[in-house]
Amino acid sequence: MSFTIELHIDDVEVLYKIRENLGVGEIEIRKTRSSAKFYISNFEDITSVLIPVLKEFPLQTTKYLDFISFEEAALIKLNSNAISPTSQGRISYNNFSAVNLVKLKKLKEGMNSKRLVIKPEQEKFLIDKVSINKWWLLGFVEGEGTFGYKHLVPYFQIAQNQKNLFVLEAIENYMLKTFNLPRDIGVFKYSLNKGTGVYSLVISTVDIQFYYLLPFFESMSFLSRKNLDYIYWVFMVIIHKFGYYYLPEGKKIALEISQSTNKYRYTTNNSDKVELVNCELISKLLAQTPPFDISTGSHSELVKKFIIAKGGRDGFIVYIYESTESNKLKELEGSPFSTYGDGHESIGLIRRSRVIGRYIDTGKKYKDKYIFSSVPLDI
Repeated sequence: MSFTIELHIDDVEVLYKIRENLGVGEIEIRKTRSSAKFYISNFEDITSVLIPVLKEFPLQTTKYLDFISFEEAALIKLNSNAISPTSQGRISYNNFSAVNLVKLKKLKEGMNSKRLVIKPEQEKFLIDKVSINKWWLLGFVEGEGTFGYKHLVPYFQIAQNQKNLFVLEAIENYMLKTFNLPRDIGVFKYSLNKGTGVYSLVISTVDIQFYYLLPFFESMSFLSRKNLDYIYWVFMVIIHKFGYYYLPEGKKIALEISQSTNKYRYTTNNSDKVELVNCELISKLLAQTPPFDISTGSHSELVKKFIIAKGGRDGFIVYIYESTESNKLKELEGSPFSTYGDGHESIGLIRRSRVIGRYIDTGKKYKDKYIFSSVPLDI
């Protein structure tokens, strides 16, 4: 039997830290999988170090059921005298009685990915024992959380298989209590991917992110490369909260952040275009007078005022330019377009696409072909 944690190769330092703190285990670099694996296979280390640690700091998800089975298997092996001093922790199945051998095989067949069904009494047991605190939540977010962007708008998400929905609900309850927020304001949104059976718990409201999530996570430190995702996500929240996002240079930085973090930040990413955003550019942006006075209303209210002031109800004008074979720009036929929807249709996109809103005035090309501007360019 063995215990394993496998991470992307970029997070191998986390595994070294785990091994340092536990004082046992080995680390294997798996180049073909671009991953690193920490494992404990020595039976004495499992029984004297790993199991006591996991009993002191119990798991919260259905993995706790796997741990119970794991510990039961270890006890069967201990009581069966299946370990010899010279076997280096290896198990000789010839030493097991037929009854114990059946027990071990049954335990193995009902663990981890083979645990397909959670019985009602097991779910109740897990719900009754779940206990969330900020340090556990920090670690959980390291592995299961995302500081992401949808249409360049920041969101925070924790995802779990639907059998662990109760854990997401416990996290929601913990955060509502910690932030002293009423349940009926709709801070958390749930979505289910029916194809994968994965639930996502999402916070997409900029005000909640700015006033509650940022202070919460700032009191702690991420140990993996997710720390980089978090830092740039903080920049993105601030850019939105104070309205910098609606400046051409702000939108450009937002686009660059979205294209250089999360899945794009890995060294194994095949793209050769990913570069981290220059922090000096961010500092220069934030040194300007904020477009929004956040003391005058909520973020959503300020965005609405801004859009109305810019004539958003009538549609924004957009100039569209196309790259030629000689890498020069030419204005697209029909440009300028009186609405983003007309502009989207002109390049084969659906009217409600968000592409122009993301790229306009950033100077960045969409599909290495189109540039969008709110004013005519001197070409």
